[in-house]
Amino acid sequence: MRSRAAKIPARSCSPWLSSAPAGSDPARPAACEPVAIAILGTGIPQGVVGGFQNFTGPRVADMLRLNMAIAPSASPNTFGLIGGDAAGFPNGRRVADNVVAIELRAIAGVTLPLVRPTYKPDGAAALLTDGTSNAEGYLATFPYLQHPNEGYEHSHD
Repeated sequence: MRSRAAKIPARSCSPWLSSAPAGSDPARPAACEPVAIAILGTGIPQGVVGGFQNFTGPRVADMLRLNMAIAPSASPNTFGLIGGDAAGFPNGRRVADNVVAIELRAIAGVTLPLVRPTYKPDGAAALLTDGTSNAEGYLATFPYLQHPNEGYEHSHD
């Protein structure tokens, strides 16, 4: 399931998307940057990231996009495209992709240098995670996910 908690509706971004570039208006949220809208709502157009595109049109839609021309990765990165793995999220969704952390990092500005090379995101933005881990690992066969931990008998850190 994809997280919607940190997303700002596109209609709320309209005043910023039709105005001057970021940096000229300190009230402009990072999630209203065109690159964040592309990652979270329309897909990334060709030319933004070399050899990658999953743009499906200008209509903002919360859906998965899959560019079948990108081969599966021999060494997957759980942070997908922002981790240097074009086969990962937002190009589809693998079981191990940390989608919540990827979206949090995108909203925090980690992806803005893709379209504005002079922008330097705060170092803390790259440290954002969703606070979860997979201590059990994955199964080698479908359904790949381990059985859930027992609610009453399981102890946490």
